[in-house]
Amino acid sequence: MTGRDSRKSRSSASDAADAAWQRAVRILTVRDHSEHEIRERLAAAGASASTIDATVRRLRQLRYLDDRRFAHGAAESAARRGHGSERVRAELTAKGVAESLVEEAVRAAFTDETELARQALARRYPTVVQAPAARAKAARFLLRQGFPEAIVSAVLGEEFY
Repeated sequence: MTGRDSRKSRSSASDAADAAWQRAVRILTVRDHSEHEIRERLAAAGASASTIDATVRRLRQLRYLDDRRFAHGAAESAARRGHGSERVRAELTAKGVAESLVEEAVRAAFTDETELARQALARRYPTVVQAPAARAKAARFLLRQGFPEAIVSAVLGEEFY
């Protein structure tokens, strides 16, 4: 390999690293992402493992990438939208967030999940749900929103199926 080829090789590696960095920053300007999501997106774009590692390391050092912040933000946002803790757990786990961070975020965002379920139910069903068929429908709604069965039972009573 000549000196010229060596410079070309370093230049292309530098270009690849810069492209990965630019892509990651562009992705993160839209919304927060988990480290796993960034790694997947960069790999899909053809970045090498070493380039991905270096990019993620730099993103973490600059605090552009933080799974704890991501998990807390996602959990709080889901709670505001009327989603339950089970749904949040599933979504964060699917996005590669560590289980300990998922549990920490869920505990922080869902301090009174029963009240959140009542609010979600009131938005969907402004009048009191009493008929058995309507109660079953309301229960299915809350379960689809990701509220645990125990919370649904507490909100609607035991007999809702």
